[in-house]
Amino acid sequence: MKKVILAAGILLVSISSVFAQTADEVIAKYVDAIGGKQKWNSLNSLRIEGQIEVQGISIPYTINAVQNMGYRMDAEFQGAKIIEIVTPTAGWSMNGLQGQTALQPMSEEDLKSKVDAIEIQEQLVDYAPKGHTVELLGKDEADGNEYFKLKIVTKQGNEKVHFIDTKTYLIYKTEATVKANGQEVKQEVKFLDYQTLDNGIKMAFKQEMGGMMMMVSKKVTVNPTIDESLLKGN
Repeated sequence: MKKVILAAGILLVSISSVFAQTADEVIAKYVDAIGGKQKWNSLNSLRIEGQIEVQGISIPYTINAVQNMGYRMDAEFQGAKIIEIVTPTAGWSMNGLQGQTALQPMSEEDLKSKVDAIEIQEQLVDYAPKGHTVELLGKDEADGNEYFKLKIVTKQGNEKVHFIDTKTYLIYKTEATVKANGQEVKQEVKFLDYQTLDNGIKMAFKQEMGGMMMMVSKKVTVNPTIDESLLKGN
């Protein structure tokens, strides 16, 4: 009987070890699916031109981003300018639709919720040296498909759960709870229409946010020269 219990214990430890290793195995297959570590690590800057589609309205936008230095989004609708700038230590925004005509500093809370996006090289590539942690939460089903649920906690302390397709190993959607204007808000973003860029990395050209808004990339430029003055606020 003791041998049976011992064998069962060894089996349980073995299963736990395999499960613990699975997170890195899933991540490795995901990184391969989106082009591989080397190609993502060669990404230093990015320019995305596209449009935001919401309630039948299309708002053109441009995002300029430099790895770990910051990003700037510019959009305009009926003459009203919308600007968002995020850097490692500060952020600014202006919403012309709300009558704003000058950049306003972001709160620490808003900056914390957005600052992860300045890491344009895929977060899950070399996640541990970057200060992020991951945990495999098992599998789940959504919209008729099976997904690995992978939680990542970034070095900033932001948590989100990726749903990674068990067949394609691409991220289908991400769920997160963020604080905005003093309130916790649940966010769900679906990643659709994956395309391969000039340098061989693969990105989703459509991001559906909460079923209410779609961000559609029309043109993505890899490693463009970006004027760093664009990342300066007030």
